Amino acid sequence: MQRILSSHLPSARVAKSFRLDAGIFINQVIIWNLNYNNQKFIDEFISVLKKENLSKILFVASAEYDRYGYRKAMEKSGFSSVAFCGFEPCPEVSSVMNGKELFEKENCDFIVAVGGGSVMDTAKGIKYYLENDVHILAVPTTAGTGAEVTRFAVLYNKGDKQSVRSFDIIPEYQVFDYTTLLSLPYEQRVVTALDAFCHSVEAYWSTDATDESREYSVTSLELFNNNFSAFISGEKSTFESMMKCSELAGRAINIAQTASPHAFSYKLHKIKGFHHGRAVAVCLAYIWKHMLENCPTAELEILLAETEIITSFTPNSFITLLDELNLTSDLSMTSSEFDETVSSVNISRLANNPMPFFEDDIKNIYSSFITVK
Repeated sequence: MQRILSSHLPSARVAKSFRLDAGIFINQVIIWNLNYNNQKFIDEFISVLKKENLSKILFVASAEYDRYGYRKAMEKSGFSSVAFCGFEPCPEVSSVMNGKELFEKENCDFIVAVGGGSVMDTAKGIKYYLENDVHILAVPTTAGTGAEVTRFAVLYNKGDKQSVRSFDIIPEYQVFDYTTLLSLPYEQRVVTALDAFCHSVEAYWSTDATDESREYSVTSLELFNNNFSAFISGEKSTFESMMKCSELAGRAINIAQTASPHAFSYKLHKIKGFHHGRAVAVCLAYIWKHMLENCPTAELEILLAETEIITSFTPNSFITLLDELNLTSDLSMTSSEFDETVSSVNISRLANNPMPFFEDDIKNIYSSFITVK
């Protein structure tokens, strides 16, 4: 397994302490002057479309699909389109199939996706089930999932995760309009940024990691370290850097995949209703702590030491951050919910984690932060 040597890592820093009153921020209504000033990105977007010989575009977005002006710009430039907005925040396969049917019914030959991770996953899912070489132009509007550059589409079947993966569904084009982050609510800035953090750490940990993927992780985490506090406070000067952080984290997992924290997170997302980024961050914190306290090899000790350097966190200081962001509250379950959560982790899907986990490990990790009622 290739590893970036410590000489290539950023110099060690004292772990940051984010002293935030999360309740004030979460409940505060921030009224923005929603002037996105994104004409240069719209121009780039139209330039890409003009390279393709297009008949009709499937425009995949949320219900407020023209908030940023992209569909209006398409129509003004003479491109015909039909909008598909009929999908859930956790897109169901059945909804994706409806998008596929609309694509075929309307004789579309291109897909544009403007939105967050659910939009990207829906667009990529449509391409997956179309089984043709239709191209996708992705315009991400959050800084976290990196879905615009990955081979994964996180889909659900009646609430249960049923993802698809294929190098063929990676969008061919991306436009990184960081001005869209202006309207991202505080809570979404927090959880999406933490998702990018987790992607970078898990990719760095992964036994599938390469020198390239670890370079992506290191650079992404450097951007996170330098910008996260100001970003979640709404500082616009950080928007471009945090979108780059998300993209690089996506490129890292596209090579190395995620590790155990994502596998542990899905029932927290489903049972507790936590945002994906919150669920993953909590799981990562306590998995990290478990690995450090039960480290079986010198190689893993080195990997965890490197993790502290590139993140500027120890497991305990990362838990403190989550506490201060009010993300470790409501960590209780009924006995049946806890058993369901433990049994939901597929051990075979943990093969790329740097430390093997067995059933007792899984139960012990969950028990370290979940209170059974």
